[in-house]
Amino acid sequence: MIASFHLVEYRRRSFSPPKRLAGQVNGLRFWRPLNIGGDFAWFREHPSRLALYPRLRPDLRRWAFYAVWNDEAFLDEFLAGSATGRAWRDAGAEAYHLWLRPIRARGQWQGIRLLQGSEASAPGGGPVAYLARLDLSVRATVAMWGSAAPALLHHLPDRDEMLLGIPLVDRPYTQPVSFSLWRTSDAAMAFAHRESGHRDAIRRLQRSQHDVVARFSSAGFEPYRCEGTWKGRDPLRALREAA
Repeated sequence: MIASFHLVEYRRRSFSPPKRLAGQVNGLRFWRPLNIGGDFAWFREHPSRLALYPRLRPDLRRWAFYAVWNDEAFLDEFLAGSATGRAWRDAGAEAYHLWLRPIRARGQWQGIRLLQGSEASAPGGGPVAYLARLDLSVRATVAMWGSAAPALLHHLPDRDEMLLGIPLVDRPYTQPVSFSLWRTSDAAMAFAHRESGHRDAIRRLQRSQHDVVARFSSAGFEPYRCEGTWKGRDPLRALREAA
């Protein structure tokens, strides 16, 4: 079983992206459109509430899609021949597609729970991707956007370590999601566990929601294949050329 992640910028606003494809597309086990809430690279240069809050509104031209597949052949078939794949090519100004081999999965969200038992060995020193999803109470939602997220902006790694970082939304405000692409797993783990910014943000949420860790789902992936660009660049290109 593999996962995929797709970033699509439409030429016009898309009010109703494809939502209910699981069960209708061969080999597709899970499908979720996610609205994009900005870019961590931009927030790194503008670490303030004034920068963050306007970008919490939905951007209806830019969407992300996360999927889980029985195997790679079904994903290839979907991109090449499905109505959604054609729409991305015809109506999209830009698109970036990642093929993801799961290396770690924990949590109860279906899009991650399906991967449990399919994990492969972690790649040695290569790039990794992470998908994380929070399920927040009302109090924790206020804590998240009132203090935890704005404070975390000051601690975002530079582009040499975090190659791509996209804040996303499942259910507005209460179910934030993030997708990030890292040069190495060591860089990702240093940000998540060994540096103060991320740890402080989690502690702030735990004071408002004691079970926030239990309602947190995350998965790590080996991004073993990619196509297209995002904002004019392929984040993995420099790593591939240096290899």
